[in-house]
Amino acid sequence: MADSQTHSRSNTPSAIPMRRPLEEDHAPAVSSPLNPNPDAAAARARPRAPPREQREKRDTLKKREASANTRGSTPNPTKAKKDLVLADHPMRYSIPEPKIPDYDPPKDGIFASHEPIPMYAPDGQTELRKPVDHAWNKKGYKYTHCVADPQFRHKQFYRQSDSRPYGPRMSHEDTDKWFHFDDSATIVTNEKGWRMGRGNVVAREGRMYFEVKILKGIPTEGPKDPVHPRTGETIPGPHIRIGWARREAPLDAPIGFDGYSYGITDARCEAMHRSRASKIFKPLPRGAKSKHMKARPPHGKSMPVEYVTDQEINEGDVIGLEIRLPSLSLHRKVVEGIYNPAVDLGDGFDNQIIPQDQWNQDKPVDIIRDRIPVPYKGNFFFEQLDFTVTKSMEAYHDRGPVPKIHPSPNHEDVSVRSLPYSHIKVYKNGQEVGIAFENLLAFLPPASQPSAEAIKSGARVGYDDGMVGYLPAVSAFNGGMAQVNFGPDFWCPPDEIYKQREKDTEMFGSTSEPQIHEGRKLRAVGERYKEQIAEDVVWDIIDEVDFFSQDGGFDYKGETFDQGKSTPKARGFANPDDNIGVEVGRRY
Repeated sequence: MADSQTHSRSNTPSAIPMRRPLEEDHAPAVSSPLNPNPDAAAARARPRAPPREQREKRDTLKKREASANTRGSTPNPTKAKKDLVLADHPMRYSIPEPKIPDYDPPKDGIFASHEPIPMYAPDGQTELRKPVDHAWNKKGYKYTHCVADPQFRHKQFYRQSDSRPYGPRMSHEDTDKWFHFDDSATIVTNEKGWRMGRGNVVAREGRMYFEVKILKGIPTEGPKDPVHPRTGETIPGPHIRIGWARREAPLDAPIGFDGYSYGITDARCEAMHRSRASKIFKPLPRGAKSKHMKARPPHGKSMPVEYVTDQEINEGDVIGLEIRLPSLSLHRKVVEGIYNPAVDLGDGFDNQIIPQDQWNQDKPVDIIRDRIPVPYKGNFFFEQLDFTVTKSMEAYHDRGPVPKIHPSPNHEDVSVRSLPYSHIKVYKNGQEVGIAFENLLAFLPPASQPSAEAIKSGARVGYDDGMVGYLPAVSAFNGGMAQVNFGPDFWCPPDEIYKQREKDTEMFGSTSEPQIHEGRKLRAVGERYKEQIAEDVVWDIIDEVDFFSQDGGFDYKGETFDQGKSTPKARGFANPDDNIGVEVGRRY
């Protein structure tokens, strides 16, 4: 009887009932004393659960613990090598080791007097002479002085140097071969047609200023051009142009001949760019009544301006030129194609230093100088392939009635992109004349590029060597003579420079006026000379440390200089003579 009363275990409910989703008729899914007939509920179709995603198969905990003590748990060296970002390095070349005389300081250049009659400045005492050993090349190379130094054995011993006279001046190497200089290299002249010379300091960002005094040019009285004493015909007189030029601008042409330079003419005091003359203008307040309207940055809207038409540059006048360039961080955004005028407001100096960037690392991260030391006339020069005219700039130079290219910060071609918040301003005898140019062209690589032939010879594109920018320039024609003043003691400086010097001499915190950012102060371009020396020293040391690391660091077992080889043969061109110009190459 007891057996007849026993029930199946499957029919008895569990002690702890499990929660289940109820059906629409609220019938339980299993049998129970309250629901002895669940067949009807079981017969109903139940919705299928969605298919579960396949789980990733992983090793068990025991297997992972067992493999923790094996070498397989260490990082994969090949994978880490792929993730490592390698920095670019300057190229090294297979060159002979320096001799003992190569360690001597650079020798002074040799200058020859003009024949048959020597050239003198208007004072009658200062003689102007022409360099005899002019390092130049038809293939478009750039030459700078260097000297052997035993402290730079991994860098093949040679480092940057300079020649006398030391200081900011006109460059002997970066001028046309017909230029004549005085002993200070600040007075220049040329008896041929239009020729140009550039200074040895470069403007890359901020505001820079320099002055030029006209020693021989358009006379203040009498006819502008002289008359031949025999024939009575008018002959061209001496003329001077001043301005700012890039390294691509030709030396056998005046400033403003192409798109790589911006010049000011002495006749009519006009602005010259791409051989097109334009008027210097003074901006007027918004809403002022004026006959002339001009599209002005940053939005290109027409604004009232006043054109300067009654000026002329004569002998004895002192012309000052100010250039304003945005910060290099903003400049790099332009050439990299990520400049956004809606986001990148201002000239970039306000956002240059932030708390997370106390070392101002927003500056250009690297300077690459691919150059080879070559001997020439008793001195050594660094020879490097220079930048040349690009195809887009050739189209921009076209002198047709309608310009084919309109530069802008977001132009599809990087070589014709313009810099926002940039201009060139003109001063005459200390008084502001007006603005000559706005929206200057960008110059940082790849906006500046070597030629296609140079690239085939081994030149690399997109590297900044630290001397790319706008350099002060002077052009002379038919005996025109000028004297440059790169500061800091100017002849007729603007009032802003005087006020800024007074603020700089005041004690910190003695005035309640807001401090002006260094990038917005009007500075003498000559201040760049000492800065460039410091930059050359720093980058020479960085290159030496870089090559020291490539050679194995302290594990390098090279022989000393007295015993023979002191540095291994480095990468570079197989035959360096293939990359040396014809003129300077005649030395072996």
